[in-house]
Amino acid sequence: MSSAYQPQQQTVAARVLSGAGWLEGVFHVPKLHAFGDYLAHHPWYPMTNVVMAKVGTMPFFALTQGETFLVSVAAPLAPGPSEHRAVKATLLLPSGVVDGTLWLPTALRLSDFVERATGFLHVHEANVKLWADSAAVYFEDVLINPRRLVGVTELEGP
Repeated sequence: MSSAYQPQQQTVAARVLSGAGWLEGVFHVPKLHAFGDYLAHHPWYPMTNVVMAKVGTMPFFALTQGETFLVSVAAPLAPGPSEHRAVKATLLLPSGVVDGTLWLPTALRLSDFVERATGFLHVHEANVKLWADSAAVYFEDVLINPRRLVGVTELEGP
């Protein structure tokens, strides 16, 4: 009997805003996959060493993409291509709001960009304010699940 192929894995430590609140843990991603692509194309994310307030530490946790609102990783993400423009925006989630910068193709509106997104949105210099918290949390880079957005708006005109 042969075993199923298991590609080599890389570990990615992250902080995640889920439908149940914040959690921290380690994603296990195939080495040849970019993290954003991995998030976009898997319905469930196996994680280890997950810590969640009011729940405690879980050695293993499977997180569903549908309840993954925002992911922040320690390593900075690459900025958008040079032919893109930086757009300051507000992104509304069910549990709060994110103010930050996205890189959009020059001739594309923010709403069209979000509607056409096939993966998570890269937001740079993100301030995350949850309705349940009194202070905003700053992240250099976050990835936001566009299917969980309530709405978006540009903070500055084109």
